[in-house]
Amino acid sequence: MAIFEHEQRLPCSVESLFNFMTRPENMVRLSLPESKLVFYSAPEVIQPGIELEFEVQAYGQAQSIVHEIVDVERPRRIFERMLHGPFEDLEHEHLFEGNENEAKLIDRITFTPPRGLLGVLLTEARVMASLQKSFDYRRSQLEALISQGELA
Repeated sequence: MAIFEHEQRLPCSVESLFNFMTRPENMVRLSLPESKLVFYSAPEVIQPGIELEFEVQAYGQAQSIVHEIVDVERPRRIFERMLHGPFEDLEHEHLFEGNENEAKLIDRITFTPPRGLLGVLLTEARVMASLQKSFDYRRSQLEALISQGELA
């Protein structure tokens, strides 16, 4: 199983960052424009047990994906698991640390690349590079939103 980790420190409160990250509409704002992220089924605020149905453009194709929000520990952790999508196994843990002045967001994604023909295209290295690009974009978007006063 492959592991991707990304860490970011932000000049905002951990509570405001956590609240921002629990709203699926904000995930659209943080996603690469070319991913064309669209939610088909998502609540205003995520809670344990809900399923998020969405579509993204990846590797030249539209991918229908379903994630289950397994656990939410306010304001410290969000844990989600892919139920349907291109990977055999994928889990994403969002960890939040900090206080009212600074927040640290740690994302840990574990996955098993697909097998068969799809696995020839979606190698571990290619997936890791794609994740890095996506999280670099998210980093810049979060920094811009904070500088605009959208997260305090």
